[in-house]
Amino acid sequence: MRMNFFNNAVIAFGALVAGVLLSQPLHAVPGPQVDAETATQAERETTPVPVDDGVATLKPENTSIEFVGTHVGDEPKPRLGGFSEFEGKIEVNEAGDAIKSIQVEIDIASVWTEFNDLTNHLKNADFFGIDDFPKASFTSTTIAPAAEGRITVTGELTLHGTTSEITFEAAPEFNDKGLVVRAEFTIDRTNFGMDKMTSGVEPVVTLHVVVGQKTSPRESQPGHGGEESNAAAEESMAAAELVTLKLPNMV
Repeated sequence: MRMNFFNNAVIAFGALVAGVLLSQPLHAVPGPQVDAETATQAERETTPVPVDDGVATLKPENTSIEFVGTHVGDEPKPRLGGFSEFEGKIEVNEAGDAIKSIQVEIDIASVWTEFNDLTNHLKNADFFGIDDFPKASFTSTTIAPAAEGRITVTGELTLHGTTSEITFEAAPEFNDKGLVVRAEFTIDRTNFGMDKMTSGVEPVVTLHVVVGQKTSPRESQPGHGGEESNAAAEESMAAAELVTLKLPNMV
C-alpha cells in the first residue's frame, strides 16, 4: 500500500534536541550538506538572540524547529514539518562566549506540515498521540567542546511518554548582539514507541534547529501530498528534499 509521507508521518523534535535513542546514548549524525545555490527553509537569514543576564530566551519569534521525513522505498518523497509553539532558554557563561545549559518544551499540538491531512494524521495515535502526550521537552546535562568550534550536547529528551539520554552536535556563534545556534541531527521515532506505519514511512527523521531564525510554517495544502498533488506541492516537496543545514566551521 502506498504511503504518502507520514501518510502517515514521522516525528521530530529537537530543540537543540535529540538523536536516536537506545539503551545507551547515541551521537546524532549530521545530514548531507548543500552549497549556497540550494539554500532552503533551513538556511534562512538569522538574527542573533539577545542574551540578558546570561540567558537567551527561546520562542517561535526567534527560533525554528523543523523536520524532514521520508517514505520507504525508491521514491522517498520527503515531507517538511515543524512546531510553531514552544518555549525554552539557553544559559551562557559569565564571559558570554560559551553555552552552559539548554532547556526546551514543545507544544506537540502545534505541529505543522505542508499538507492539512498529513498534519492531522501526525496528531493522532498513529504518531504523536497529542491527547495522551501533549508536550515534549529537552534538558541538557552536559555540554562539551567539539571540533571546529562546535559543541556536543547531551541531555534528557522526553517525547511520547519516553525519557532517554541523547547526544547531538550544535554550532554556536556569539557576537555583541547575542547568540545564534545551528544543529542538524536524526532521531528514530520507533525508539519513542512510535512504531506504526513503518512499512511505508522511514523511522529515521532529520531535525533542523536554528536559534536566531523565526519559525515560518509553510502554507498548508489539502491532502497528504503525493501523486494527486498540484504543481506547487511538487515544488515544495523538491525543496524539502534539499533541506539541510551547513554547520559553519567556527574559528
